[in-house]
Amino acid sequence: MTSNNNQERTAMARDYLRIVRRRAPVIVVIALLVPLVAYFTSRSEDPLYEGTAEVLLSRQNLPSLVGVDLTGYEEPARAAQTQASIARTPTVATRALRAAGFNDRSPYSLLGTSSVWADPNTDVLFFAVRSPDRASAATLATAYAEQYIEYRRELDTLPIRSAKEKLQTKIENLEARGRDDTSLYNNLLTQEQRLEELEALLTSNASLLREAEFASQVEPRPTRNAVLGLVLGLALGLALALLAEVLDTRVRSIEEVTERLRVPLLGRIPRLGRRYRSAQGPAKIVASDSVESEAFRMLRTNLDFVNIDRGVRTLMVTSATEREGKSTTIVNLALAFARAGRRVALVDLDLRRPAVARFFEISDHSPGVSDVALGDAALDDALVRVPLTERHPDLEPLHNGRSGGELLVLPSGPTPPDPGEFVGSRTVQEILADVRSRADLVLIDAPPILHVGDALTLSAAVDAVLLVTRLNVLHRSMLNDLARAVEASPAETLGLVVTDAQGPDGYGSLYHRETRNGKPASRRAAKRDRQPN
Repeated sequence: MTSNNNQERTAMARDYLRIVRRRAPVIVVIALLVPLVAYFTSRSEDPLYEGTAEVLLSRQNLPSLVGVDLTGYEEPARAAQTQASIARTPTVATRALRAAGFNDRSPYSLLGTSSVWADPNTDVLFFAVRSPDRASAATLATAYAEQYIEYRRELDTLPIRSAKEKLQTKIENLEARGRDDTSLYNNLLTQEQRLEELEALLTSNASLLREAEFASQVEPRPTRNAVLGLVLGLALGLALALLAEVLDTRVRSIEEVTERLRVPLLGRIPRLGRRYRSAQGPAKIVASDSVESEAFRMLRTNLDFVNIDRGVRTLMVTSATEREGKSTTIVNLALAFARAGRRVALVDLDLRRPAVARFFEISDHSPGVSDVALGDAALDDALVRVPLTERHPDLEPLHNGRSGGELLVLPSGPTPPDPGEFVGSRTVQEILADVRSRADLVLIDAPPILHVGDALTLSAAVDAVLLVTRLNVLHRSMLNDLARAVEASPAETLGLVVTDAQGPDGYGSLYHRETRNGKPASRRAAKRDRQPN
């Protein structure tokens, strides 16, 4: 159980790291933008100053020292917090403003721009006042502390004054009746003397420990705000990254695709190099000695393995939607088979958006499938033989013409009025049968299976189907639709090819590094590709 939990936590950590890597631009932009905004916003704010004065509290039980018990005297354990609350009353604030000469301000404005707190480890109260003016902050802080001391003295001596007034009334009554020589009269005089002593001592219960001699600037603090903004930006960036990941329905896992479609993974085509991505036409045909070509050779080998007992000779290649690399995959796969010594026919039946002819620089006016179907051209005239033994842009011969392979390309020709009806016609089936008689393997470039019904119609005329998909393009809803289309297809789906695959360098990269360095691995590769599969 512990091992499973550890594995789950490890897998979860890897998932979070993948999310962070995938959403790194968003996280970085927000993490940099928030502190920059905080910094420059702080720089534009008006300065704010704070002055702080300190008051020392006395914890002596002065009434007990003189033998007087006064009801309402606060316990020492709660004295500091109680005194801080007393200081925050409007009465003290009004006295502080009057003493400092700020008669045009309300006590609540002072309470809103000030704070009083007690240090839990000492008997000190701190009075802090903020103001846009440095001198005003210091003056108000000192006046606030002084008026608190005066107000507290009045509160502390209030019971004493009340008791003195009662004693004085009793003493005056005794004197009026001529009983000033009695023991009661003497006791009352003694109590009055003690109350006077206590009143004098209570003036030292709170004393000004330190005036607010200067006020320091507390706002703005651009550096501090920038640091806080960085922390906030990182947290916000991560939160937005997770939210975007939850809302993003694009499929990012090959395992999710294979499990939903229930088909094996036959190949991972890496992201093509810059010269292939930026160029048009023939430049998208990978050179036979490039790193990318190894992926197509491995796809060719895997197809041979799954086809050992099936005898598939007509293979339709399709995808769920556009921009998944279907045509690029089928063109280079056809070249990989031809370079291995096969006779391959490549037929473009994506009549709505034909692309095969552009790869081989075949003229738009050349006859194609539709011309053959209409009887305007013979099949032999429409088939274009790609010269594997002659120089061609990015189509260099690998074996100096000794491979024995052949690649025939049948373009689409003019687009018929109803392509879906056309590809399902008996005439097209007869053309495919004729092409099959001339080749060991016929590869058919079909339209995306989710856009139109052409691919499903064609699947009835082929031996098997090969799916091409690109992660981050396919959404989960599209994946569900694709799974239903695969189940409805009359032809068997051999497997899946993932294009634009990202991952660490594998055998192919190491192999081609050795090839470029002139090591014997290149001779082994040449020998392997000369042998027909």
